[in-house]
This record gives sequence, C-alpha cells and structure tokens, in this order.
Amino acid sequence: MANHLPLNALRVFEACARHGSFLSASEELAITPGAVSRHIKGLEAELEVRLFDRFNRAVRLTAAGEQLAVGVRQGLSTLQSAVEAVRSRRDAPLVVTVLHSLAARWLVPRLHDFQRRYPEVQIMVAASDLPADLARDNIDVAIRLGRGSYPGHHVTLLFDTVMTPVCSPGFVEKYGPFNHPNDLIGAPLLHDVLMLPEEPDWADWLAAAGADRVDPNPGPRFSNTYLAVEAALADRGMALAHRAMVIDDLASGRLVQPFDLLMPSPFSHWLLSLPEKAEQPNIRRFRAWLLEQALADGLAEPV
Repeated sequence: MANHLPLNALRVFEACARHGSFLSASEELAITPGAVSRHIKGLEAELEVRLFDRFNRAVRLTAAGEQLAVGVRQGLSTLQSAVEAVRSRRDAPLVVTVLHSLAARWLVPRLHDFQRRYPEVQIMVAASDLPADLARDNIDVAIRLGRGSYPGHHVTLLFDTVMTPVCSPGFVEKYGPFNHPNDLIGAPLLHDVLMLPEEPDWADWLAAAGADRVDPNPGPRFSNTYLAVEAALADRGMALAHRAMVIDDLASGRLVQPFDLLMPSPFSHWLLSLPEKAEQPNIRRFRAWLLEQALADGLAEPV
C-alpha cells in the first residue's frame, strides 16, 4: 500500500459498502457509476485484495471488505466530528479577556459601536487581572498591561499609559481651590494598592509636581483603579488614575483634572492573540476597531 491514504476512494468505498450498490453510491456522491467502479478497482489494486463480490444489480462485501468498512466508517466519523468541532468554534463568540478596571471604564462603554458595525459577531468579555493562557482557555484576544514582552503571541500596542490626578467638582468645592499641588494638604488621596511595581503612585506624582509639603501616604486604599475612581466620583477623594479609565468622566464633567502634570507609566496596554489565530476575520476586525477607538480618544498616536 502507498504511504498515503486514498481518501476519495475510501469515501466512495464507504458509500458502496453502506448501499450495497455502486449505482446508489454514484447517485449519493453525484458521480458516474463508471467513476465509482474506477475508484473501487483502484483501491483494490492498491490494497491487493478484493473488497466486493459483484452481482448483476448489487455488490456484497468480502471478508476483507467488511474489515475495511468498519475502520473506514470509524475514521470518517472521527474526521466529521473534528470538522464540526472546528466549524462550531469558528462560529463561537469572540472571547476577549480584559483587566477589570479597563473593561468597566473604557472597553464596555464602547462595545456598542463594534456591535453596531458587526452585528453578526458575538463577543464574550471576561474581566480578569490574572495572566492569560490563550490556548488553554480558548481566548481570542487578551488586553494586558505590561512592557510588551509576550513570547509566543501576536502582540500589538494598544496605547501607552499615563497617570493623572482626578476628582469630582464637589471635591474641589470642599477642599479646593487647587492652584498648586501643595494645596492638596489635608485633602484625602485615594490609592490603588495592587498597581504593578514601578507604576507611578502618589509619592512619585507629588515629587514630580514639587508638592514637598504633602504626605502621600494617608487616604483610603482600594484593590483596583475602578474602585478608586468610583470613590472619586462620590466626592471621597482625589484619585491618581490611568487616563484611559477616566476619559469619559472628564469629557462629561463628572470628574475634573485639577493639575496639568501627567505621569507616564513604564507599562502600556497590549493586544495579544495566538499567532495562528491573529488574522482570523473577527479577531482582525476587533483589533482594528480597538486601535481606532484608542486613536479617537487621543490615547494613541496615528501610525
């Protein structure tokens, strides 16, 4: 036998074995009876064994044919299952994992625009701050904060990160005016305690702003930026937040930026996909849409 599988001939063989007729097999497969006969003769020649006993209007499997038919049916069933699994995966929702705060404060408020443009694409947003295993968890796109070193992934820069102090107008009325960073003396500062090492914090910002009379340590502490921003919106303090996470509230006036100094972070937001999936149509569309949103918000520079 040749070192390749004659898949076309085996498919014809399975139909003939199931129908007990070359003619019925030809009708099912939409090929001529002559073509069916040639496939079977070629398969018998390759295997060097007779697979059918021929009669006037029917055929009957030989013992060797019976043995082959069992294996071919099982093999074709396995192939069909594999194809259906891949097809169903292709039609499955686009799974996107995003850091909790970025999901709530930037991505989710914009998703309606993507759904309007591509109503046929279902999206599943999974908020998580944990490292993403895209292959194990069947994740299509991950948005993560880091330096951009993600071996084994297709990596695209979404936007760089800058930190800015924000507070509510009501907070300014109560504790302001804030003409100089030293005016923050006595004003509650809100802290995100799970920031990455080397991310700027209040001590870094105050030092850069020349606020030498303000203690950076007192103030409520929260497990993520989202909660700190919510506290700022409730007039509870001033938060040092990623600009992307407060851009909508600044635009609406719910939050204000009392100082112009922005602190760049050594970390950026990155889009990750598996290399073999990166150019799938829905992933490519979603990636392009994210980059467009970042550009429209002034978070990224034109390429």
